Amino acid sequence: MEPLLKVEGLTKLFPVKKRKLIEEKRYVHAVEDVSFEVCPGETLGIVGESGSGKSTLARTILALTPVSAGKVYYQGKDITNFRVSGNEKRHLRSDLQMVFQDPYASLNPRLKIGDAIAEPMLVNGQAKNQKEAREKVCHLLETVGLRPEVYERFPYEFSGGQRQRIGIVRALAVNPKLLFCDESVSALDVSVQAQILNLFNELKEKFNLTYVFIGHDLAVIRYISDRILVMYMGKIMEIASYDELFGENTHPYTQALISAVPEPTTAPRSERIILEGDIPSAVNPPKGCRFCQRCFKAQPECFEREPDMVQTGENHWIRCHFAKEAE
Repeated sequence: MEPLLKVEGLTKLFPVKKRKLIEEKRYVHAVEDVSFEVCPGETLGIVGESGSGKSTLARTILALTPVSAGKVYYQGKDITNFRVSGNEKRHLRSDLQMVFQDPYASLNPRLKIGDAIAEPMLVNGQAKNQKEAREKVCHLLETVGLRPEVYERFPYEFSGGQRQRIGIVRALAVNPKLLFCDESVSALDVSVQAQILNLFNELKEKFNLTYVFIGHDLAVIRYISDRILVMYMGKIMEIASYDELFGENTHPYTQALISAVPEPTTAPRSERIILEGDIPSAVNPPKGCRFCQRCFKAQPECFEREPDMVQTGENHWIRCHFAKEAE
């Protein structure tokens, strides 16, 4: 199947302000040499600690942050930094939408909810006039479990879960094909998280959506994703399907994330893996493996040479010197 989105060697470096007049130029290695594909109708989960580059990766793909190196392809066409014609750019902005982590910060506090959702509809030609836009907005509000009357209300009048539903409606207003969900449930209560995750699954079927779902909670990512991409310090550590990621042959960092997932059972479980040490500086990343300084399986080779991505299964890739290669 032809991928809907293809990322090749994507890199984003942020320059560090010089403290001295004569000083070597330094960069924050936020995202480095990231490559992956997303197929139509798939949900790709991206998981990792805070600061691993997940949000920067999404913002770079969507040209909200300029790319330092690498390529981004959408439906086979190069869209890196959205260097396309004005009309094509408008279609891209409609097809690729984002649901942000903080729903309140992403809404204009002085704009009524209905107007905030109707505006992109009118700009992108999804509605001919204000009346048609209002009808479509009310229908979408009902689709996500909100009453049409909220059209005339302001963002401060809603709870966190309701604001997130409004953020989802605003993204759906322009008929997107690919939705980036950046920590979309991390700020919500557990019970509300479950409601929003179920809503995402329902909307996926109803509108034929494809998701890139970003989070730091592996339990949440596991629930909604078909494939999972594990990031650490701007690098991909592992890409695998749901079943393979929770198998025996996984990256040590992934094992630590899995051990932290709470399980609702009284049965004995494996011992929790506690990672020692601090995350290295993104300005001066380790010479070898990015994870070597905190890895409980590290060997001298890990500190000297960076491992390549090794294929260990049909849809399973691991960046580790000691990964068991597929036969």
